[in-house]
Amino acid sequence: MFNADVVKGNYASKEKSRRSNIIDKKSALWKYIDTLTIIDTHEHIDREKDLLGFKLDVFDMMIPYIIDNLQSAGMTREEMQLMGNKEADFKEKWNAFYKYYPFIKNTTYLLALRTSLEDQYQLKSISMEEFQRVSNLLTQDFTVKGFMKKFMDQNKIESMLSFRSCSLAEVRNTFGENKINIVPTVSLIQVIDAGSLENISRMTEMPIRNLEDILKGIDHLLREYDTLGIKNLKFGNGYYRELNFRNRTPEEAEASFARIMKPAPGSTPPLPNTLSSDQTILDDYLAVYIISLASKYKMNVIFHCGITAWNKNYVKYSHTSGMEWLFTTFPNVNFVILHAGYPFFEEAILLAKYYPNVYLNMTWDHIIEREKSINIMKSYIEMLPVNKIHAFGGDYFYPQQIAGHLIYAKENIYFAFDDLIKSGKMTLDETKKVIYDWLYANPKAFYF
Repeated sequence: MFNADVVKGNYASKEKSRRSNIIDKKSALWKYIDTLTIIDTHEHIDREKDLLGFKLDVFDMMIPYIIDNLQSAGMTREEMQLMGNKEADFKEKWNAFYKYYPFIKNTTYLLALRTSLEDQYQLKSISMEEFQRVSNLLTQDFTVKGFMKKFMDQNKIESMLSFRSCSLAEVRNTFGENKINIVPTVSLIQVIDAGSLENISRMTEMPIRNLEDILKGIDHLLREYDTLGIKNLKFGNGYYRELNFRNRTPEEAEASFARIMKPAPGSTPPLPNTLSSDQTILDDYLAVYIISLASKYKMNVIFHCGITAWNKNYVKYSHTSGMEWLFTTFPNVNFVILHAGYPFFEEAILLAKYYPNVYLNMTWDHIIEREKSINIMKSYIEMLPVNKIHAFGGDYFYPQQIAGHLIYAKENIYFAFDDLIKSGKMTLDETKKVIYDWLYANPKAFYF
């Protein structure tokens, strides 16, 4: 089979070599960063026992992120489904991918995956044969107990947050001895239609018939979280609305609930990734109620902000400035702006600067747009207290995906702080302390 990468040489190896020439691997700064134990503040990884025996291939590792770029390049729904089909012929999946590969080969998402596969499985080229070989090794990883600890140890990850469903059945599950803590996504408690009541009942393990029952279910949910030692809650509302929450009265919420349960004849549902006015009112009401309980139980509140995974979302949802009302209404709650608000980093910086209860988390940022992440870290040094930053989260589904992202994050940190040292703005010892805080001390004290 003709393969442009094989003929022309391994692009990823050239990229790796180029980076190696820029980074002084013998420098005290790089040696410190590369050997530092870190806290991984964001993944979506299943428990090890649920992954045991899973047939994992390279195409699975393109989800999330890379699949979005493939779709953006023109990949059809049918081709995307083919790549995710466990029973499909491997050659057909390869052909579906390689058709669009030339368009995305320089994207950081793809390069981060290549770096993961080179680092862990010695991937030699982008070719069907190499993808097949590495896929067999990926599947073998999931046949032996202890693989989570293996990957965490390889990447010097002391502990990890895994963002999961908010259901009591989910949060009661233990991830074992690997120091993986669950963060429940409480924005899943959402009233879209009458069918939502059954879903909320399942998550809260309470009978749900009306809005009062929903509030009782939320009370029960967070009380159980507190008993289980849950310290962090996630809101993913930024996938379907602007983050401009406001206070809603019980009367407003009840009226909206009634209209959602019995829509007016001829009413049309909202567009995908949007809420109707009544759904928005209830979303406001329930979010504020949950955050009030987070204040009571001294839980951190983590908001997805900025760019979203999966395509066809709305840019207007990416802004963080609309959240100021929440920050001022709940001054005793610590809020985290996930992804540091990318691409609107400056908005998030101002919020973290203005409000003592607002923190920035760089999950995902290091593989979206590297140069912007490098530059914004230098701005953090000039503008924000050191304790405001949590520097790494992989935001992946499988442990084998993390390595490349973490390598890029460490390199980005090196580039930012090497510039600061060379410009005379910081000493080596000062940079070591900040890097330690960002990658380890800050998240450990904050989330755990």
